[in-house]
Parts: sequence; C-alpha cells; structure tokens
Amino acid sequence: MGLIFDMDGVILDSEIRYFGVHKKMFHQLGIPLDLVQYATFMGKTGDEMWQELIEQHRLPHQTDVLLAQEHDLFQQHAKPEDCGLKEGVHELMSIARSEGYGIAIASSSSLEKIERVIAFYGLTVDAYTSGFEVPRSKPDPAIFELTAKRMGLAPKSCIVIEDAANGMMGAKKAGMEVIALLDDRMPGQMLHHADHQVSTHAAIGEILRKR
Repeated sequence: MGLIFDMDGVILDSEIRYFGVHKKMFHQLGIPLDLVQYATFMGKTGDEMWQELIEQHRLPHQTDVLLAQEHDLFQQHAKPEDCGLKEGVHELMSIARSEGYGIAIASSSSLEKIERVIAFYGLTVDAYTSGFEVPRSKPDPAIFELTAKRMGLAPKSCIVIEDAANGMMGAKKAGMEVIALLDDRMPGQMLHHADHQVSTHAAIGEILRKR
C-alpha cells in the first residue's frame, strides 16, 4: 500500500500564503477575485493559472512576466522554510510507516522545491514526482500514475491526500482512493471526487489504523 501526499496545503502550510500573494497581484492587475474560479486554480501549475487569466481579462502581460513577479513575491512571503508544516505531518507519516504504507509526494511544484521541503523538514519519503515531469499536471492522472510506478505499486493500492479538487480528480482518474483535507481558511473545493473528508492529519491516521 502507498500513501501519496500532495505537498502545498497538505504537507506544507503554504496555500494560505500563496492566496495572499495572489490577492495582492489580482488587485494590482485589476482582476476581480472570484473565489469559485480561484478554487479551480489550486493544484495547477502557475503558468496554467496566469495563461487563463491573461486570456480571460485580456491582460497586456506575458505569462513569464507574471510568473517572475509571482516568484519574487513567493520568495518574500511564502518561502518553504517560512511556511511551516501542517500540524501532524510527521505523526501521520510515522503512523503510515507503522501500518506498512510506503510514502510519496505528488506535487505540481518544481522538483527543486519538493527537494527543499523534504530536506529542510527532514521528511522520509520513498518517491516524489513534480507536475513538471509529466506532459500535463493535475487534474490529469499522469503525476499519480508515475508516482505509483516509482513506488512499485499498482494505482489501486494507493491512497492520495489532497486539498484541491484538481488533485482529487486526477487521483480518481488514476484509480486511487482519495482523502480530502479541508482548510476553512481557503476557498471551498468540489469534494464529490473524495472518498473521505477530514480536517486534520490525525483523522487521516485514524482512517489508516481502522483498515
């Protein structure tokens, strides 16, 4: 069995900081903040979000320019080392190990960022995959299929923890069980793709123990 973690918003308490950066950028660009639309961006890569917004609002900007601005603001306000872990991450990973689960990360973030988080927070994982390693990131299932392959597991043997609907959809398309981790600070997600809905890592541990 394998337990696959999304990173931002599941391992790293970063989504709320990204949300703050994006609200500031939207305001500067004159883009109205539509929480329903913003929820659809979570789990995608930044270039996908900005390309959609440029086309929708006819912005006089190139995607790479907005990505660079976003990156600079993330470095100021959302460094991985400053975000901290979501409460209970280490404990959940320990429980998963004791229950016989392999552990992996499947994130739309870059490999460099995933490796920074693993190293800085002392996480022990068996595999990790970036959305930049597959032709299409979430909600496409490719990132989850590749992660399962790297763990030496069939997709049906994997459970995915996700906070974004795009990730939940991708995991279900890959044939995996999905646990939705909710955060009431963030825009609400469509949850009908999830097999379980929880608000804490401790609750996920209980799901694993009861199997």
